[in-house]
Amino acid sequence: MTSEHSIQESVISFFESEFTDLKKRLREGELSDFKERVVVSQKLSEAVKLLSPYVRTEWRARRVVREGERLRAELLSVGNMIRQKPLPLLMVCLASQFATP
Repeated sequence: MTSEHSIQESVISFFESEFTDLKKRLREGELSDFKERVVVSQKLSEAVKLLSPYVRTEWRARRVVREGERLRAELLSVGNMIRQKPLPLLMVCLASQFATP
């Protein structure tokens, strides 16, 4: 039972750290391409499926699964992506030309 428990702890800890890193990348704007976001969300769905056997017995697994589902929804949020999209360089250049000194 202890080896099974340690494997369970390792799996949960691994996904916990991966989801934390993904959340950090998302907040920093590293995932700006929608295609990349879709691919990451598909991988995230697979990770949540792998965690599902642990949800009934481990509270940390439930928390990690909920966090993964929130991240997936945030990744696929078009509104969130529009808000994070930086202005194109051309727009910035044009705005600076018409600015009055």
